[in-house]
Amino acid sequence: MSSKLRFHVFETNLGWVGVTFTDAGLHSIALPRACEDEAMREVMMEGGSEPASEKEARSVEVAVERMIAGQPAGDGLLIDWSGITSFRRAVLEECMRIPAGQTLSYGELGARVGHPRSARAVGRVMATNPWPLLVPCHRVVGSTGHLHGYGGGLPMKEHLLRAEGASFPPAARVSA
Repeated sequence: MSSKLRFHVFETNLGWVGVTFTDAGLHSIALPRACEDEAMREVMMEGGSEPASEKEARSVEVAVERMIAGQPAGDGLLIDWSGITSFRRAVLEECMRIPAGQTLSYGELGARVGHPRSARAVGRVMATNPWPLLVPCHRVVGSTGHLHGYGGGLPMKEHLLRAEGASFPPAARVSA
């Protein structure tokens, strides 16, 4: 297995996205950034050292564009789970089961993986999610339905949820 990380940077309607791949699959996704240089910096900091194949690049572009548009990402992208603890993986996999347009609280997500009092730990997993957009941490909200923390900012979280048709309390809305 090659130790080199392959990378790809592409533009979406929310900004520039950078991704990295290992031989085992998708290693990371950087949330949309304002410019190509910022996205490139992200993939270089992650260790990206050579361009991704055209097939890898195209498959991730399609999946990310679909998620941004509120559609299912589709199948076909392998995720490189190496280095992910069992708790973290359980939380991330359960997050992937949250249907588009629906939300769960951090505590509810923790309970679903057998840790009902782990809202803070689940929040930490969401904050360090290496695959935002594909592992839809934007669908995880506070216990009152309010939007909390998102690496791309709350307006982006709100955009992603609205694109999926989600609703949340009026007080939870974020002004753009």
